Amino acid sequence: MSVEDGTPEVAVGPKRVDIVSFLAKYGVVLSLGTLIIVFSIARPDVFPTVGNFLSIMNQISILGMIALGLTVCLVMGLFDLSIGAMATLGGYAAARVLAQDLSDPGAIDVVWVVVLVLSMAAIIGMMNGVLVSYLGISAFIETLAAGSIITGAILGVSASRTVLRGIPPEFLVIGQEKLVGIPNPVVIMLGLGFILWVFLEHTQPGRSMYAIGGNREAARLAGIAVKRYALVALGICAACAALGGLVAAANLGAGRPQGVGEAYLLNAFAAVFIGASTLRPGQFHILGTLIGVILIGVINNGLSIMGIPTFWRYIVQGILLIMALFAAGVLQVRRG
Repeated sequence: MSVEDGTPEVAVGPKRVDIVSFLAKYGVVLSLGTLIIVFSIARPDVFPTVGNFLSIMNQISILGMIALGLTVCLVMGLFDLSIGAMATLGGYAAARVLAQDLSDPGAIDVVWVVVLVLSMAAIIGMMNGVLVSYLGISAFIETLAAGSIITGAILGVSASRTVLRGIPPEFLVIGQEKLVGIPNPVVIMLGLGFILWVFLEHTQPGRSMYAIGGNREAARLAGIAVKRYALVALGICAACAALGGLVAAANLGAGRPQGVGEAYLLNAFAAVFIGASTLRPGQFHILGTLIGVILIGVINNGLSIMGIPTFWRYIVQGILLIMALFAAGVLQVRRG
């Protein structure tokens, strides 16, 4: 009993560590750290070097751009399956316009072409948003159909021919040069990540998107223009996918009409969902997506330099994704 007021004293013991909650929040980060240690021990002459680290970041940069844009959609609970086709469109359109045989070779400025391509992609994404939000079509089905239409249109316009000649060196700088020793694609990915992080975490539209994703009806009753935000989310996602494809074209020095973005589709979703199970389990966020992208990059790079067959990369990625989602799901059930 307390001497002063007669209230019973409650004994406070040592705070117990909740292992499940800890692993749900930090399991992916621990997995990433463990893989880095294992690969560093296995190949100390190659893996734990600055050059290899920059190589990993360069390899994941295009995937990162696409996955970061996808994060904005998934924050609102929207799936965008057109990102693969949109990435292919971004790269092919930029290369095709820049490679045109014009009487004045300097008539087309690379910056304006980039702005034009990204604007076009954003408009297409917003059109997807109109169909999804105002007509009530499932985002999953609508974006799948949109991706098919975009793919067909590119193949038709290109006659399935890759743009190889006439691309100006000013465009290739985007994907092949470095800024203070860091590859330009890495700089672009990190810059995009910072912008989207600020947008989602520190602006009213970003907070509104989280509110819509958490409870759509409650957000509507709170006065949030739910339908309009679908246009914003899908527009941003499409523009980011086109940016990734554009950087890929600049890196390859070619505008391919097929087989570019599709290679990143599944890994983009894997990275975002892995990210949603770390630090803030059950919630999509930019930092988590970056961690997911880096994890995929480390797996691919580490297994490659160890000479392990390619199929193991997919197996390991799948196992880690299942484990991450399982841990996050367990935590959500316990909270409920």
